Amino acid sequence: MLCMVLVSAWAQPAETPKPLARMANGEVVSDKDLADYLERRMDLRPVARNAWGVEATVQEMAMTRVLVLEGERLGVPRKAAEGARERFDDVYGLSVYRKQAPACEAPANEEEARRYFDAHPKAFGLPVQARVQRVILPAKTQIAGMSAMAWLQEQAGFVAKKQRQFSAVAQRAQLEYSQDVQGDLGWLSLEGDHQFMRALQTVKAGELLGPAQDGDYVYLFSVEQRREARQLTWEESKSFAKQRAVSYCREEAQTSMRTDLFKQYGVEIDRQAIRELVAKANAVSADKAEEKSDGKPDAPTDAKSKP
Repeated sequence: MLCMVLVSAWAQPAETPKPLARMANGEVVSDKDLADYLERRMDLRPVARNAWGVEATVQEMAMTRVLVLEGERLGVPRKAAEGARERFDDVYGLSVYRKQAPACEAPANEEEARRYFDAHPKAFGLPVQARVQRVILPAKTQIAGMSAMAWLQEQAGFVAKKQRQFSAVAQRAQLEYSQDVQGDLGWLSLEGDHQFMRALQTVKAGELLGPAQDGDYVYLFSVEQRREARQLTWEESKSFAKQRAVSYCREEAQTSMRTDLFKQYGVEIDRQAIRELVAKANAVSADKAEEKSDGKPDAPTDAKSKP
């Protein structure tokens, strides 16, 4: 439901578009741009379910836009299209990227693959991984006469003293908020620069993290199991070393090009605006869910319309 709200409710024509990212030339990536982009890019809707996913989508949009600008600056040919040119032209942006990105070729044989393995240890390292459970609640939620933060603090005490299972806390939270996954998140690679990812890297198996607030939500995490970061051996890596050399080269090229272009065009992602937008979408989504639970139809039905 939240993904549909992204498309239908975030960009209201009567409202002034709200910038989610800004560029040095005065352009912005607005909530209206995001809604239009997700209307076209249905493959990204499952990603844009929370603030982290929306931020990743906005970052992709900004990258596409600067690639379009860079292509126009360099005179990269662009196919003529009917109507106005799309600002976030994925096809043209990809063609510009391919012209600028370095060629990533697989090692010719096992000997070359071994040399690549020795020269690029980061490509063959496994990050810290953890089996994580989570509770997420809107900060404004009231449970048992307490704020969400106070309730989670109480629940964390019960769990720490072995008086309550974390899964029971997640099940109770599910009754209050079901727009994001409550409970088991599975095995996560603890990478990235988000504050929770960085914090989870320091949490041992059997320990809790939180409760803590990020934007309009409060969180409580439980690390069930943990695998420490480690370096793969050549014996473990040689079966896929050629493919990994290509994928790692592409990852590095994409990261480097994004960093350079964002600096060149002065791109700034507004994380606070994104969190506020997600909070608004969640509120609209919750209202729609409440209407359905009350038996209210979403829209008038037409007896003549097709099923």
